[in-house]
Amino acid sequence: MSQFDYLRTQLADNVWAGKSILTVADAVNQGVSSGKDWYFSLPHIQFIMANPVMAGVKDLLVASQNVGTTVIDCSLVFLETLNGINRAYNSKAFTNLAGKGQQELASLLPSTREKAIYEASVMAYNESLNLPNLSVTIDSIEADIRAIQQGGATAEAQIETWKSQALTKVEQLKAEILATIESLTGNPRRNARARIRRAEAARIAMTTNTIPNIIAHNPYSISSTYSHSISSIYSRPPVLNTALVPIAVGGAATIAGAVGVLTSIASWLLGSFFLKSFNIPAVLLPALTNTVVSMVLKLSGSSGGAEAVRYLAASALKAGASLLPRLFGTTGMQASGWAYLMAWAAPIIGAAVIIATAMRNRTDLAEFLYVFADIGDKTPRKFNLSLSHMYDTNQVEILEKLKSNARSLKNKALVPIEKMIGVGLNAKREFILGYDLTNPDEPILIPKDDIITTLGGDKVAKIATGKFYFGD
Repeated sequence: MSQFDYLRTQLADNVWAGKSILTVADAVNQGVSSGKDWYFSLPHIQFIMANPVMAGVKDLLVASQNVGTTVIDCSLVFLETLNGINRAYNSKAFTNLAGKGQQELASLLPSTREKAIYEASVMAYNESLNLPNLSVTIDSIEADIRAIQQGGATAEAQIETWKSQALTKVEQLKAEILATIESLTGNPRRNARARIRRAEAARIAMTTNTIPNIIAHNPYSISSTYSHSISSIYSRPPVLNTALVPIAVGGAATIAGAVGVLTSIASWLLGSFFLKSFNIPAVLLPALTNTVVSMVLKLSGSSGGAEAVRYLAASALKAGASLLPRLFGTTGMQASGWAYLMAWAAPIIGAAVIIATAMRNRTDLAEFLYVFADIGDKTPRKFNLSLSHMYDTNQVEILEKLKSNARSLKNKALVPIEKMIGVGLNAKREFILGYDLTNPDEPILIPKDDIITTLGGDKVAKIATGKFYFGD
């Protein structure tokens, strides 16, 4: 059972909260009702399951025993999130929505939950998803990703359908009122005329503006190796292929910090994978990204963080308001933000499920840390060595300890150091993490399967025996 089952009461007859203008896409209804079966039928998820380059993401989804529940949770939270974003978008109370969101994030009191969410987001980026490595290897299948067919109607066609339905409802309401208005007097007659005026205002708003075609085949090459700028409404910022650097031990692991990490993950998943073959205006892409981040924070237990990020999503929609469809209900309610984001339900939910699953992926923590600093040019290489034993710790502190040990070796070295490798073993003496620490301030994650090869047989043997001698 979903922990967000209480939200089901707001979903009925393909609309949210009884408001006919807040139409729910078939994809979301299927996510709520079918969960895992719907999710694994999505073209992009089928691609993940079949392509070796995406094996790490596949393993995450297959290994998770709760992925079905996560899909249902994400689908329900998606609806609540869109409602909050649409309300913020329509709000008259705040002129600076982005400022309001940042203010809300800054006001969240530090807690152990915040620290845990931050650490889980860093773990998802660096280890569970291994984006530093995936962002490079995925280039080899870029053409295949562009060829993935999006299931169902395109976002543009879906929005036009909803707009047509909204106009039909407006015309039906006008006809019904006009048929009875002559028999009314007093307040009932005045109320009926007011309803007609609202309906007519909605009709005019939806039919007088010509919205530019904003969904099209992407004519630009946007990849993790993006190396030039594009001056266009359709340009996207580069997708970076460098690893995030966690905050130093003792720093404030806040929800604001987690938002930064999660935004990087969501931007990459959407820009380099789920939306690779679609052209999203640069001004509107952050609205989709922040929707994903808000959902993940809600799933992680940070309702305050989720609400704050909704203002950031609404701010992006405001910035691109001229590109949005104009949809109004018969009561005058505007659903432009709702409709635009709802049209992208499948990729938004698709990304949120992957991130939430990656954050819940529990891996062993390294207890025994070794940093080897190679010196000289002989084989086997002579090396300086640093050893540490960690306990009652976390992923962030482990990496910081490796970096600190590497800096110490570098500063104390009497001869030039050619290369530094840091590895971590669990309590069973199994290799579970490795970093190239040649530049301690910019550690490069070594794929788990490559740790032993990168380290070299001589060092692996010494770790196994525990026999290190002066002069090694």
